[in-house]
Order: sequence, then structure tokens, then C-alpha cells
Amino acid sequence: MAGPGRRVAIFGGTFDPFHNGHLRMAVEVREGLSLSDLFLVPSARPPHKPLHPTTPAEDRLAMAAAAAAGIEGVSVLDLELRREGPSYSLLTVLEVAEANPGADLLFLIGADAFSEIATWHRYPELLAACDFLLLPRPGTPPEASFPPGIRIEMEGTGCYTLPGRSYRLPGGRRLLCPVLPALDISSRSIREKVRQGRSIRGLVPPEVERYIADHGLYRGEERG
Repeated sequence: MAGPGRRVAIFGGTFDPFHNGHLRMAVEVREGLSLSDLFLVPSARPPHKPLHPTTPAEDRLAMAAAAAAGIEGVSVLDLELRREGPSYSLLTVLEVAEANPGADLLFLIGADAFSEIATWHRYPELLAACDFLLLPRPGTPPEASFPPGIRIEMEGTGCYTLPGRSYRLPGGRRLLCPVLPALDISSRSIREKVRQGRSIRGLVPPEVERYIADHGLYRGEERG
């Protein structure tokens, strides 16, 4: 994965399941920012969801990998499954940075998650470790997701080749808030549809739909 002058991104999440909203966002960001690689990183043990049971990490990894298969520049990393303990994003960023010396590193983060980043493990180090890209929430301006108590300064308009606005984070890293088409799809609504025996066609890639059916996922009572 090594190589100078490259721009790579980390797109982490529980991906329970990985759906077309995730996939479309990954493709839009990779193309719009001319990324060399975009890495999908399923969280093995998300520290912020202790009361929300998730599908086994191996299944979530397999669904993400199936969705990404054959898509240029998009691949899946299992590094959080191989690591003991909670899936802290800082450790993931440092590991990807070590494997990609000289590359510009970008961390994709959802609006809800970014609004709570001050509760994350060693968050000042995380904010200083890479640039960030805020994934939009439909109908909500990015500033509504800025966490209180963290100074974020307006920098300019435009996010590389994408329209939007850029900001400076504490420590000097950038926060990109591009204008992206957001598909209003939630993993929870997909799980609920499966539980009710309803179709999820068009909400997830065909490979993910097939995996869910073949492995009998989400048929039990929805918890959390």
C-alpha cells in the first residue's frame, strides 16, 4: 500500500449491514477527491455502541467485502478484527498511516459521530492525526454537527475538486465538508425490513442481499 504523493481515505463503521448509501458515498468521495485508495474498515468492537448488539464482525466484514468487490480503488481492511480490545479509531488511523508512508490520509466520519467526537478515545490525538471529511446528513448544514467546545475555524470554499467548505481543526488538520448526494438509507431500517420479511432490494448491493439471505441474518427480534 505504500507510495508517496497518494491520497487515501478510511471509511469506518459498524456496517450492519453495509448498504447502498455507504457504497454510493464511498464512490462519490473516491472519484471526487481523486483518491488512490478508499479503505472500508468494519468496526469489530465499537466502543460507542455497548448497548447495541451487532452482527458478528466476520459477517459484517464479509458483506462489506462483497459489496466492494470489483469496484476500482475501494477495498476492505480487517485490521480492527485482528486487533484485541475496543475498536478505537486512533489506532486504526495510525496503523493505516504506517502502512501508507507519505500518503495524505483522510478519515470519513458521519455527522452524528462527529458531533460526539469529544467523547472518543484520545480524541485530540485523533484530530491531529489526519484530515477529516464530514459525510452529510440530509437536510442539515455541516455546522450543526460541530461538537461544542472544539474550536473549528472556517478556511475556504471548495474541497479539492468537490463543492463545499473547508475548515481548520485544532492542531492544524483540515475538515472537509463537501456537497455530496446523500441516500437516506439506514442500516436499522434494513434490519427491520428483513425481520418483517419485507424486500430490501435497492437498499443494499445484490451481493449483500444474497449474503443476508444465505446466512439468515436479522431474522430475530431487533434489539438496541
